[in-house]
Amino acid sequence: MTLATRSTALAFVVAACSGSAPQTRYYQLATPAAVAPRDPMGSVLAVEPLTSEGAYDDERIVYRVGPVRLDYYQYHHWSTTPGAMVGGYLQRALATSGKFRAVVGETTTDTAAVLGGRVVAIEEVDETATRWSGHVAIELTLTDPRTGEIVWSQTYEQREPLATRTPEGLARALGAAMDRIVDQAAPAIAELANRQAHARGVADRR
Repeated sequence: MTLATRSTALAFVVAACSGSAPQTRYYQLATPAAVAPRDPMGSVLAVEPLTSEGAYDDERIVYRVGPVRLDYYQYHHWSTTPGAMVGGYLQRALATSGKFRAVVGETTTDTAAVLGGRVVAIEEVDETATRWSGHVAIELTLTDPRTGEIVWSQTYEQREPLATRTPEGLARALGAAMDRIVDQAAPAIAELANRQAHARGVADRR
């Protein structure tokens, strides 16, 4: 092989190897819609990151094309694990719901209850060739920070149509679905947290 031939072959290999893979994009849920003043008479709630069901314990965005088949977008990822993302969204949304004195990420001496749970599903559902929706299902639990006893558990599920089949459209749809879940769950969480705070105050005065 001549030097010229070798140079041509090397240039070909370099060109082939330099072909860049598609850039990975990262997404997160939008900022919660509702903003209300905190309740100075309310309780202090701690929110933990949620766990995730096996198939959803992945930063890659999941899409479902049928009842038994799901797949992942290889180059479209959530900015963190779904459990951490949903937990962070719940913390921000409940903090601005107007139902708590404070919503924190770690348990403090004032914490009345700890909110946790698991992500059962968070995905794009391709219903037809022209109709898609965001689907989220979460199981929430409320725990006594002193005893570790679960005092409440409830599963919530919502779907929201996608205006466009894009990761941005999915993130917006799932944010809207999460807003409805927070609207449904916040009153029960606040009531139970207030009960826990009252029961602790009674016990401490004994």
